[in-house]
Amino acid sequence: TIFISTHFMNEAARCDRISLMHAGRVLAVGTPEELTAARGAARLEDAFIAYLQDEIGAEAPLAETQSFEAARPSGRLAQALIRLWAYSWRESLELVRDPIRMFFAFLGPVILLITVGYGISFDVDSLSFAVLDQDQSAESRQLSEQFSAIRQFEAQAPLDSPADMDRRMGRGALTLALEIPEGFGKALHQGKVPEVALWLDGSMPFRAEAVRGYAVGLLSQYGQSLSAQSAPIAIESRFRFNQAFKSANAMVPSVIMLILVLVPAIMAAVGVVREKETGTIANFRATPITRVEFLVGKQLPYILIAFVEFWILFGLGLTLFGVPFTGSLAALAGVTLLYVTATTGIGQLMSSFTRTQVAAVFATAVLNVIPTVNFAGLIVPVSSLNAGGRLVGQAFPGAWYQPVVSGTFVKGFHWPDVAGHALVLAGFALAYLVLAALLLRKQEA
Repeated sequence: TIFISTHFMNEAARCDRISLMHAGRVLAVGTPEELTAARGAARLEDAFIAYLQDEIGAEAPLAETQSFEAARPSGRLAQALIRLWAYSWRESLELVRDPIRMFFAFLGPVILLITVGYGISFDVDSLSFAVLDQDQSAESRQLSEQFSAIRQFEAQAPLDSPADMDRRMGRGALTLALEIPEGFGKALHQGKVPEVALWLDGSMPFRAEAVRGYAVGLLSQYGQSLSAQSAPIAIESRFRFNQAFKSANAMVPSVIMLILVLVPAIMAAVGVVREKETGTIANFRATPITRVEFLVGKQLPYILIAFVEFWILFGLGLTLFGVPFTGSLAALAGVTLLYVTATTGIGQLMSSFTRTQVAAVFATAVLNVIPTVNFAGLIVPVSSLNAGGRLVGQAFPGAWYQPVVSGTFVKGFHWPDVAGHALVLAGFALAYLVLAALLLRKQEA
């Protein structure tokens, strides 16, 4: 035996036997045909109304209807806002009652920021080096001291042969090896240019290129110290932004951009499709709520959560990682609100046409997160990509938000510097909402 509880008479009419109830009291029991015939009605719905009128009196429904009509807010906008708020409140309650999603919403971004912020670094510190000095002259020792005097380089035991250098660099004990040939000092005194070999561990290209720049600079300084005539013009490089040249100052803002597209989009992606899986989408299809009201109502809680996530990540960036903030906080907050509106809109767009939560999450990750990681400026600036890669990156919100969050942290950006990006992000948010509304079915297929 299967028991069904429903408010829809077309569903009740399919049952073998039904019980009509009101306020916990049984009004009538029988087959749909018997109950309809007993009231002389054409439809089961009309029969149910007749039973209700007998129970509560014919005048009471009219009075209740008039009271409801008087209490109902006037105006379409007010009614739309009430319906929108009802879905927002319901979605918020479901989130609060789900500890797993709440953990993913608030602690997940913190874990990601800490692991990625500390795990990805291009700083060139603790560079182990050793010298294969085949000359053992005062000049060769002076050259070796050029490296050991820099805090980034840590001197190791001297090398005794090229084979020793290969062995130690092969197992990762050396980042750089300096090979000074025999006759180095004598060649300098004779005005010749001796060859000095720099051996680098190239298994990590970013790090190797940075080490090479340090080493070439030190060799250049050494040559200038030997002969002032060799460098009539002194050139000194300075950094305009991020003078400390720390990876965290560049990576933490970019990771915030990545997290705010990853977590909010995936959380919002299950919003609509979960209604389809559980069957509660029938409430949307049976009520006068519009698609936009339904979508915005379900989106608002995720926008709020994402905005709270941003402030948590912002505080961690300032305190835990020590990233300086030099721009306008109001500008960053305003653009961030538009950004999380767009990223949650991506999730709802995916959820509007998929049928399962797994498919919605997978589609969101593949179609949104992966292009953001590769083409939004997380590691390589968008301006450095080829034309195709640049277009792919700019087709997603991350590429427009990354310059804003990095610029406000490091470059002192204010509203005039980010206004254009804010307009584009607002366009993304509106476009995702329109597309989701077009793809969401109001009637059951």
